Amino acid sequence: MARRRKIPPALLALLIVLIAAAAYLASGMAASPAPAGNGSQSNTPASGTNTSANASAGGTLRIASFNIQVFGQSKRSKPEVMDVLAKTARQFDIMVVQELRDESETTLPFYIESINALPGPEYAAVSGPRLGRTSSKENYAFIYNTETIAFVPGSDYTFADPPEGTEADLFQREPLIARFSSKNGAFDFVLITIHTDPDETPQELAGLPLVLSDAMGRYGNEADFILLGDMNADCSYLSASEAASLALRNSSFTWLVPDDADTTVKSTDCAYDRIILAGNATAAYSGEWGIFRFDEEYGLNQSGAEAVSDHYPVWAVFSSS
Repeated sequence: MARRRKIPPALLALLIVLIAAAAYLASGMAASPAPAGNGSQSNTPASGTNTSANASAGGTLRIASFNIQVFGQSKRSKPEVMDVLAKTARQFDIMVVQELRDESETTLPFYIESINALPGPEYAAVSGPRLGRTSSKENYAFIYNTETIAFVPGSDYTFADPPEGTEADLFQREPLIARFSSKNGAFDFVLITIHTDPDETPQELAGLPLVLSDAMGRYGNEADFILLGDMNADCSYLSASEAASLALRNSSFTWLVPDDADTTVKSTDCAYDRIILAGNATAAYSGEWGIFRFDEEYGLNQSGAEAVSDHYPVWAVFSSS
């Protein structure tokens, strides 16, 4: 494989600024920023309830991101793990999953069957292609409650990398983008998910405004954009100075999961998993976000929790009224 080229930092920053500015001006959108970490944190959306159905009745939607560590045939063969994963998915109206690793691509359908085997609304999924520069490739997937969420057919795509007009390979696993709406049609939004390469986290996060600009161009008058995933955006993978220099840290973006959060099961005090709002998504944001502690919710000890994943889901609530 030919060695990938990196865009010089100064050129990449200039390119991001020019493209992002053009997209915002063309779409006529103004962001509604809020302080990083705005909102309230709780471990569970609602203990012992089907929060997807309850959220819809209250005019809200819960949107989550979950890196299900090395989720393939080995993990799916463990009934106790699949039970936790299935019940966890039902905590949310839509859950974005990273780190699906299965060459046969049969794990996601198995997961959906496991979710739908439980009482409650039917869930469905939209997934992208297997991605990665090495033999260890991953899929992204959007898993959603069909009673509260509508997928816009044909709206999903994987970001083209290298971007047009460049030779740089920005992403190990190119972001997956798709458009959804609340079933009542009152809230439509675009989700952009990524699992950054830990060795290239600053470069990949610096490239996300290009992805956002591309999505803005594709979706026309859509104003609500939500970037979420395992961004490795903390600790040894992203220093404070590197984070401060990101275009994603300017006032056009709202980071809901703050830097002092811990989204890891092993309690590393690292906020790897993030939810970032752009465009008018801040107007729909309810002010509530959280980290779903599936170990506390389902009574797991440390080894039981680690068998499920090394990450907890992160979530936020949006108005659908």
